[in-house]
Amino acid sequence: PEIPGYRPEVPSVTPTDPGKDTPVKYVPIENAKYTLTERFVDEEGNEISPSVVKGTDYEEGSEYDVTGDAKVIDGYYLKETSNTTGKFGKGDMTATFTYAKLGKIIPVDPEGNPIPDAPTPQYPNDPTDPGKTTPDQPVPEIPGYRPEVPSVTPTDPGEDTPVKYIPVTPEKHVQTAKIVYVDTKTGTTIESDSVTGNVGDKIDYSTTSRITELTKKGYILIEDGFTNAGTPVYNDNGEEQVFVVKLGHGTEPVGPNNPHEPGTPINPDDPNGPKWPAKDDYTKQYTSTVHFVDSNGNKLRDDDIQTSTWTRTLIVDKVTGEVLNPSEPWKSDIDDYATVKVPVIEGYYADRATVPGETAQQRDLETTVTYNKIGKIVPVDPNGNPIPNVPTPQYRNDPNDPTKVIVTDTPDIPGMIPETRSVTPGKPGVDTPVVYHKVETPEQKPEQPAQPEVTPVVNGPVQTPAPKAETPATELPQTGDKQGNALAAIGASIVAGMLGLIGFTKKKKDEKDF
Repeated sequence: PEIPGYRPEVPSVTPTDPGKDTPVKYVPIENAKYTLTERFVDEEGNEISPSVVKGTDYEEGSEYDVTGDAKVIDGYYLKETSNTTGKFGKGDMTATFTYAKLGKIIPVDPEGNPIPDAPTPQYPNDPTDPGKTTPDQPVPEIPGYRPEVPSVTPTDPGEDTPVKYIPVTPEKHVQTAKIVYVDTKTGTTIESDSVTGNVGDKIDYSTTSRITELTKKGYILIEDGFTNAGTPVYNDNGEEQVFVVKLGHGTEPVGPNNPHEPGTPINPDDPNGPKWPAKDDYTKQYTSTVHFVDSNGNKLRDDDIQTSTWTRTLIVDKVTGEVLNPSEPWKSDIDDYATVKVPVIEGYYADRATVPGETAQQRDLETTVTYNKIGKIVPVDPNGNPIPNVPTPQYRNDPNDPTKVIVTDTPDIPGMIPETRSVTPGKPGVDTPVVYHKVETPEQKPEQPAQPEVTPVVNGPVQTPAPKAETPATELPQTGDKQGNALAAIGASIVAGMLGLIGFTKKKKDEKDF
C-alpha cells in the first residue's frame, strides 16, 4: 500500500505462506512533494469554471508549463494568464487563467445612438481558441430598419461593435432575403441569415461557411436550396424571400470492430459537442465461477473462473450522441462454459465429481463444490472400545474420483493383530472400527488357539467369527514322576506355541498377498 511520506523498499511481495503476514520495510521520503493547481477566473478573480489539480507529486526545482491548458468558457474569452510556466520552489504553485466577457453587437441609428429595445447578441466563442470569437457574425434583424452591413468580424473579442441601421419604409425597390438552415430530423431551424438589397440585384451571399461549421458538428448536407437556385436575385413581390438549406444527422458505428475512446468528442472539431458512449454499452464480460470449500465454507483452493465476452455494435447520432439502436442484441464469444473436473484434495471427499458447463448468460454464475473430511480406521479391542494412543489413519483418496476413497491398510500396532489387514469403505465420510487382538507368547499361553478367519470390513463393526471348540490336550505317558509330568507339559506347550506362531506367520503372509 501507499503511505504518504514513505516509500516501500520493494514494489510487491509474493507470500510463501498464505497464513502468515509479510513485513515490508518503508523508508521516509526525503524530498517533499508539491501540488500544481489551475484556476479559471474572471477579471474580478471570481471562479467561473472549477479548478483543476494538475499534479501532486512535483519536487522542488521541477519545471512546468501549462500554457496550453486554457479552455473555452461560454460567454468569455481568455484575456491573460499568470504563473502558467515556471519552476517549483518550496511550496505549492497555482497557474491562473483570467477571462473577460465577450463583447456584443450594438445596433445604433444613423446618429450613433443605441436603438431602444433592439437585440444586442453577444459574440460566440471560437471553439478552437479560448482567446477569440468567430468572424462573419450575422447582425440581428430589427423591424423597420436595414443594417448597413449583413455581418461583422470583431477585431477585439472584448469590445462591443456598433452597427448602423437605416430606417426603411416599405418600398418595392428594397427586398429582404432569408437563408434558413433546417434540421430535417427534428424539423427545427438550426440557424438563419437575412440579407437585404435592391430589387433585381444579385443576392450577395454564400452558404459555404455555415455548412462547413455545421458539418463539423456532425450534420450532413442534404440539399442547398440557396446554391441550387443558380444566381438568386431580389424579387419585386414585396414578400421576404426564403431559401432553405436542409441538413441531416450523420451517424457512425461504435463497437468491438469500431472502437472509440469513451467520453471523447464524437466530432473532433467540436470539442464541446456530444461524446462517445461508455465501453460497457457495447462490451461486457460475465463469469462462471466454481468455489471449492469445506463444510464450514472455508476456501480449500483457488476458484475456477471462466469468462464470456458479450459485444454488440451501436449506431450513434453524431449530432446528439444518441444511440439509435439501444435494443441491439448482444452476442457472446462462447456458447457454453466448459465442464469443470472437480479436483482431488487429500483428506477430503467432494459432493460431486464434475460441474457441468452452463450456457453462457448475461449474468455472473456461481457454483460451490463442498468437501467433507474423509473417515478413519479406528482400532478397537474385542469389546468394541477404541484402543488409546494408537494411529487412526484416514482412508486413502481415490486419485481418479474426488467423491470416493479406496482400499486402505489397517495400521500396525505392536503386540496386536487386526482381524483384517485392509478396509474398503462404502461411505467415505464414516469411520470404520477394526477389532485388534493381543498376540500371546508361548510362555503366556501354553496352547495357541486357532487364529480367527480374516473378515474384510466395510464401514461398520467387525463381525468376529465364533471361536472353534478346544481340542482335548494329549496325555503324556505316565512316569510316576511329578517332575517328569511337568516337563512333559511344558514341552507340549512349547511345541503347540511354536506351531501356532508358524501358522500365524503363514496366515499373515497370505493376508498381505491378498
